[in-house]
Amino acid sequence: MSDVFHSGTVALVGRPNVGKSTFLNRVLGQKLSITSPRPQTTRNRVVGIVSQDSFQAVLIDTPGHHKAWSRLNRGMVKLAEQVLEEVDVIALLVDLVPAVAQARAGKAVLSKGERVLVEHIQRSGKPCVLALNKVDAVEVDWVLPVIDAWRAAHDFAAIVPMSAFKDADAARVMEAVAALLPEGPALFPTDQLTEGSERFFVTEIIREKMFRRLRDELPYSVAVQIEQFDEDNRDSDRPRVIIYARILVERRSQKGIVIGKGGATLKAIGTDARKDIERMLGCAVHLELHVSISEDWTRNPRVLRELGIER
Repeated sequence: MSDVFHSGTVALVGRPNVGKSTFLNRVLGQKLSITSPRPQTTRNRVVGIVSQDSFQAVLIDTPGHHKAWSRLNRGMVKLAEQVLEEVDVIALLVDLVPAVAQARAGKAVLSKGERVLVEHIQRSGKPCVLALNKVDAVEVDWVLPVIDAWRAAHDFAAIVPMSAFKDADAARVMEAVAALLPEGPALFPTDQLTEGSERFFVTEIIREKMFRRLRDELPYSVAVQIEQFDEDNRDSDRPRVIIYARILVERRSQKGIVIGKGGATLKAIGTDARKDIERMLGCAVHLELHVSISEDWTRNPRVLRELGIER
C-alpha cells in the first residue's frame, strides 16, 4: 500500500438536473446541496470535503450549465466556468436516460449544451472523469454506444457508468477522481465535511423547501437572506437557535404566491425548513420568515454579489 497522500479540488459539472447534488450528498453521507426535480437549483458553489486514508477531495458543486437568459443565470454560468480554471480535476456528470434515447433514435448523443461544456473542459486543460449517471434506468446494451460517443468527443481520464443513489457507484467515481489528484497534504481537517457556514446552509434549506412548494418559474425569482442568527442559547440546558430570514421576490404578485392564502404557503415552507435545520444544527430552532419585494433583484449586481452569485 502506498504511503503517498493526494489532495486537491474537484469541480462537479454537468447540464442542469443530472444528479450532481445527489452525488455530492451521497459521497458525503449527508445533505449539503439542494436536490429538486427542477433544474438549475444550485446557484452558489457548494463545497464538500471527502477524506479517506489516501486522499482528500474538495468537491465543488457548480450550477448546471444552461442557457444564460438573465443576469442571474449569466452569473450562475460564469461561476461554473470560473471553477474549471481553479480546480485540479473535473468530474462531468451526464444523464444516461436522454443520451440512450438519442442513441436509440440514431441521433447525436451529445446535446448542443453538452458540446459547449466539453469545449470549456478542453480549454481548461484539466483532467476529467466522465460519470454516466442513472445507469440503472436504461438498457445496458445501449450504454456502450453512449460511451463511444463521449469518448470521441474528448479524451477522458476515466469513464464510469453509475447511479448517484448507490454508495458503491459513487465510491468508484471517487476512486477515479482520487487517482488524478496531485500529491500533497490534506487541505482541511479530516473530520470537516464542508467549508460552508451554517447560515449558508440554512438559506439553502429554505430555498429547497420553496422549490418543492411553489409552482411554475417562481422559485427562480426568489432569494433568501439571513437577517439574524442568534446562537446565545445554543449551549444552555435547553439549546435553541433563533433565525430570522428574509425572502426576496421581484413582484407583488410573487409575494402573494409565496405567502399563500392566509399565510398557509409561507407557514408550510417554514415548517418544512425548520425540521431540516433542527436536524442539521442538532437543537431546537425558532424560524421566522418574512417576504419582501426587491424589484429586479435578479438583474441587480449589488444583490447578486451579496448572494455570492457574482464576484
